[in-house]
Amino acid sequence: MAKKFKVRKDKEGRNKIVLTHTGLRTQIKNYLKLYRIKFWYNKASQGSYPGLPDLEGVYDKDVFPGRPFFIEVKTQNQNLTKDQKAFKSMVEEAGEDYCVAHSLDEFLSWWRRFTNAKGENDH
Repeated sequence: MAKKFKVRKDKEGRNKIVLTHTGLRTQIKNYLKLYRIKFWYNKASQGSYPGLPDLEGVYDKDVFPGRPFFIEVKTQNQNLTKDQKAFKSMVEEAGEDYCVAHSLDEFLSWWRRFTNAKGENDH
C-alpha cells in the first residue's frame, strides 16, 4: 500500500506531516464519493493518452446534468508536465473545467466555484 503522508522538517527544524500524491488523491476521491459524484481514476500506463489527469468525472445534478470535470493532483512542489499542460489547454479551450490541486483546500475552493457556477450550493 502506498504511503499517504510523509514527515518532513520545516524551516525551524520541526517535524511537519505532509500528504503524498496518493494521500491527497485519496482525500479528493473520498470527498467526491461522499457526495456521490461520478468520477474515475486514470492510472497512467503504457498506451494511455499523454497528459490525462488523475481524476475525471461527470457532475450530474439536476441543475446542470452531465458536466465533465478534470482534476490533476500534484504535491506542493510539483508542476504540470508538458503533456498535462497541453491536455489542460485542450479541455479549457473546449469550455470545460480543469483543476490542478496541490492541496485539499485548493481542490475544495475550486469545487465550490465549479458547483456554484453550475447553480449548486449543496456541498
